[in-house]
Amino acid sequence: MGPLKPDIAELIFGFITFVVVFAVFAKVLLPRIGRTIAERHDALEGGFDRATDLQAESEAALAELRAQMTETRKEAALVRQQASEEGARLMAEARAEGQRIKEELVTSGHRQLDADLTLASASLHAELGLIATELAGKVLGEPVGTLVADSDVIERFLAELDRMDTEQGGGSAGKG
Repeated sequence: MGPLKPDIAELIFGFITFVVVFAVFAKVLLPRIGRTIAERHDALEGGFDRATDLQAESEAALAELRAQMTETRKEAALVRQQASEEGARLMAEARAEGQRIKEELVTSGHRQLDADLTLASASLHAELGLIATELAGKVLGEPVGTLVADSDVIERFLAELDRMDTEQGGGSAGKG
């Protein structure tokens, strides 16, 4: 009854107990442990797979966002260029319109000045004729108004003055 000679009844009892415990473990606990391990493995592997999938999706979204940003930058540059060209065109049109208006105003001003000069010259010629007639009458002591009025002496005199002024180079001073 020692370790080298076991009691058969104890040996059989121990063997039966071992088989029962083993059967309980095999039928009840080992499947539960296997399911739990499989669930944990799936959770770990699935989490890793989901994380990998999410990372791939986020990288794809980032690449798409970068492509959209690049496209948006190109469009913004195109819009800026078009706006700059449009602004330059509008400025050129405004300059041309301003130049045209200026030329019209200058031309109109020259015409008005010429008309005013002609009117002033005619008015001065008439006044000068009256003054010259009056002065001649005072110098002679007799009225000469009817004599001068009937002839074109004053007009010839003024024309001669204009011609002499033109010949001397003062064309604009006596122009009329």
